[in-house]
Amino acid sequence: MLLKKHIDKLFILILAVICQTGAVAQSKTGTVSLEGILKNFNNQVEVEDMSDFQYLRPATGKKMIIPDSAGHFTTSFSLEAPAYFRVGRNQLYLSPGDNLHVFIDKANPNLATFQGKGEEANTYLRGTPFPKGGSFLEAGLLIKPEPAGTIEAIMKAAALRTAQLDSVKGITAAFRRLEKARIKADIINSLLAGNIYSAIRLKLKGDSAKAFSAKYNAAIQPALAKYSSQFVDASLMQLVVYRDIADTLLHEPGNAADKQKIKDWYEASELVNDMRKLSDKQALAASSSKIAAIKTPAYREAAAQTLASLLKFGKGDEARSFTATNLAGDKVNLQSLKGKVIYLDLWATWCGPCLAEMPHYEELKEKYKNNSQIVFVSLSIDDTEAPWKKNVESRKAEGIQWIVNRNMLTDYEVVGIPRTIVIDKNFKVADLNAPLPSDKKTIGLIDGLLQQN
Repeated sequence: MLLKKHIDKLFILILAVICQTGAVAQSKTGTVSLEGILKNFNNQVEVEDMSDFQYLRPATGKKMIIPDSAGHFTTSFSLEAPAYFRVGRNQLYLSPGDNLHVFIDKANPNLATFQGKGEEANTYLRGTPFPKGGSFLEAGLLIKPEPAGTIEAIMKAAALRTAQLDSVKGITAAFRRLEKARIKADIINSLLAGNIYSAIRLKLKGDSAKAFSAKYNAAIQPALAKYSSQFVDASLMQLVVYRDIADTLLHEPGNAADKQKIKDWYEASELVNDMRKLSDKQALAASSSKIAAIKTPAYREAAAQTLASLLKFGKGDEARSFTATNLAGDKVNLQSLKGKVIYLDLWATWCGPCLAEMPHYEELKEKYKNNSQIVFVSLSIDDTEAPWKKNVESRKAEGIQWIVNRNMLTDYEVVGIPRTIVIDKNFKVADLNAPLPSDKKTIGLIDGLLQQN
């Protein structure tokens, strides 16, 4: 009861933070309209926010596309200002008033077509480098035996991208400025990632890896210094790749307000990430003082919204059911497992750490195979069924194998995986962020729940 009163008071404080911050800026809202064809997608597709608030705010699942059996769709949503989004693997830049007919193939972003208001920017974005793949390194494909060769390859790729941007007509000055900054950030990201990808592509180990690393780091310093200079700009935080490298720029000369906002984003991101790992509401409530210390109002508001959302649903609350699909293509419901301890293992075929957990998950299943009081659910959040089925079949994995659209899990705030959710026999949340299969604490948690009535 005391905890409930404390949380109720905390909600009032959080709402005050949100309302106070929300009054800072109001923009005229317009509408974005999209229609066309989606290929190689699931039956629910999210227009994913790619701004600096992407993971700071609570998951909502609001901008959803429901295509028909042939992939045709129509959707619209309100938008206050131009912003970056993603559909499948395609980056989009949408502005209030945009009206686009699109074709997007999840398997190949370069096949996308756009017609209508906003087509020029989005056609150009088909070739956006992938930051997590080392940007211009293309997941290490451009790595050369010598650092100088890798640097040259990066610069050639950047020059080609610059020429492509310079040739684009009909785009706004604001978009051109952002994309020029993206190229610069991609260069920095590529240079920094080159060390890692060199070790992988050149199969370097031990002393040879250390020697090459020292040589590579020395070789990239002039280029890093050149492109990092005068590049501290908080308005660029809306670019994913800039957020990936902005912390490396904080030692550079720059505007103090910009530096503070960049620092606040990292602080808010780390705090929100930590909050999402907590199931206990009392531990969550303690985050309010850290949120209050974030100086940038918008980031403080976003973190407060996430805390409020997390406090609504957590340890001890009745689990929220959802509908998934099994290997036979049948719709299945979490609530059908009520009465047993439910161990949900969330994963995806593209998640390396998830696949590394699979042997431990199988061992866990084997340990409790004769216990009818517990059920193990392997829950994939892959976007499409084909890679999921192929992976399951290749591993000859048995037991309950489900796939779910991540947007069905909004209440569970699924941002990062691997992740484990455990529900007790009374269909109450035991842990929203339970120990992974490989964790020594897992068996103790399960055994404790099995002993409960």
